[in-house]
Amino acid sequence: MEIGTRERIIEHAAWQFLDNGIKNITMDELAEQLGMSKRTIYEFFKDKKELVMESMNFLTKKRSAIHKEVYETAENSFDALLKFYKANQEGLIKISRKFADDLKKYFPEANQNREESKKKIHDGLLITFQKAMDEGFILKSLNPSVLSYLLTEEIFYILEENQFKDKLKFMEIYETMCLTFFRGIATNKGREIINRYFDENKQEEKL
Repeated sequence: MEIGTRERIIEHAAWQFLDNGIKNITMDELAEQLGMSKRTIYEFFKDKKELVMESMNFLTKKRSAIHKEVYETAENSFDALLKFYKANQEGLIKISRKFADDLKKYFPEANQNREESKKKIHDGLLITFQKAMDEGFILKSLNPSVLSYLLTEEIFYILEENQFKDKLKFMEIYETMCLTFFRGIATNKGREIINRYFDENKQEEKL
């Protein structure tokens, strides 16, 4: 089904905001990139604030769909955690730190949407950590709620910390943090999953 004009504007704006920050992208620029007049955009959105809100809703739904697919296709709970890591790895590099700053400073309502999304990620991870522990992939001496809190906060900290400006350095930090985190909480059974997962992904990269 062909995407409608309103949906096309939202999707394009969402990726532009993520890549460049919100304040750096004007309505004039969006109109030019989309090959339409600014007046057309204002027929669907009364102002930039409304477009930002709809863009956040779009990104939240897209993230939820990706995470749903991750959990549905995973072989087990620990495999789901590793696929969650990879899904974030592929998505986070697209995000400008300026985007997070702009949300906090200029669009507090849209930032609330982001905070709610963050809570959903935490809640989803909590369930997965508990299952992974029950299935023997994670050390039973650990607290699943604490694990979920730590991983969520670490991901968002890396994402939003301004000192991480180089994208390659940023991804190296993210990858190292996650690998260290997963290996640290895993049982021998869990480490077998980790080793197999990374061996398979290295083979995919070579293809």
